[in-house]
Amino acid sequence: MKKILFWGVLIFAAWSCSESKEEVLESSDLVIKTGTVCGWCSQNDTLIISGKSYRYVNFVQCSTENPSVKNSGTLETSETQALLKVLDFQEFKKLELNSCNVCVDGCDDWISIKNGAETHTIRFGRNDSGLQPVKALVDELNTLKSKYSVTH
Repeated sequence: MKKILFWGVLIFAAWSCSESKEEVLESSDLVIKTGTVCGWCSQNDTLIISGKSYRYVNFVQCSTENPSVKNSGTLETSETQALLKVLDFQEFKKLELNSCNVCVDGCDDWISIKNGAETHTIRFGRNDSGLQPVKALVDELNTLKSKYSVTH
């Protein structure tokens, strides 16, 4: 009986001390930014997720003063859960991608994640094979970016 009580208390203590992923996203210590930049000013957009809030801005025709689309609001609970399900900052930090397709008038996608004092950024082409470890994260961010790029 004492062993059962001991293990029960130990499991409860471990469970109550662990930080849920939901709490992590609500924290201002986690900021996820993603965007696309293309040569000839054909696309330049950014999605910023901080806590449960998002902000999307798209600049076209090289204008950094008048965005063609600007949206902000709160992520839906299902979006937050989907993002947290695929977010693995430790795996993301292992990637060392820094393409420059934009240098030859192509497009680069980028993701920057700030978690507390740590920040890691990757820059990549859409079909970059090095993305495989975080492909689900890239897909989820692209889904959110597509959704919020539409003017409501």
